[in-house]
Amino acid sequence: MWSHGGRANGSAPGRIRPGAVLLILVLAGGVYLGIKFLPPFWVYFSMKDPVKEAAMALVSAADEAATRAELIRRAQQAGLTIDDDNIVITRDGTLLVVRVTWVTAVELPRYRRILRFQVEERVPLR
Repeated sequence: MWSHGGRANGSAPGRIRPGAVLLILVLAGGVYLGIKFLPPFWVYFSMKDPVKEAAMALVSAADEAATRAELIRRAQQAGLTIDDDNIVITRDGTLLVVRVTWVTAVELPRYRRILRFQVEERVPLR
């Protein structure tokens, strides 16, 4: 007969349930991890087109040194520092293979995660 102040579940006013606190903590942790891990993967996906363009340019008899320099410049635009050692250009049968590799560290509290990336493009030789 007595009303609980309009609350259907009978909880006290101003009290947060443990499930809500857990949900907020999980969401905050997900946002934090997203902020830490998304930038390296964004760089990875932004390097796919430059590697593909470099492979196609090399098939069209472009200068390998100029192509390497262009790849390094495009990587710097994406926020990645690489050098000639990170770029491998080989021929595999009738394919030209351009491979760019790099390592990025993600710093978390009391933990460091090393991410290894490789972008590879295979283009038929003409």
